[in-house]
Amino acid sequence: MKQPIRITIDPMCALGFMESLEESETDGYLDVVREANGRVREYGRDDGDFDHQARSVMVWLNKDDEVVTIEIISIDEPELVPVARDYARNNDLEFPDDLRAAAARNSAA
Repeated sequence: MKQPIRITIDPMCALGFMESLEESETDGYLDVVREANGRVREYGRDDGDFDHQARSVMVWLNKDDEVVTIEIISIDEPELVPVARDYARNNDLEFPDDLRAAAARNSAA
């Protein structure tokens, strides 16, 4: 599994970022949601069957469709971190069990 290069959390709003590649390489994003059947699914802006106003987990991609960053709108929302974790692991990306602890270790480095 690919290790993240940086994990950050905004202390004011609990916005979480797990970066796998340098941010300057982003070329677009997908929204990631858990479907009613339990599967995690990604939606692009052209997918007509998804409410894009309800963004909670977003995956930023580079031009080669590699994951650059996984963004979680609030790590304090109990259903969002598992969605991001499942997406990461389904895409061979390491995801910490405790985002706050990983972000604290990251900022101390």
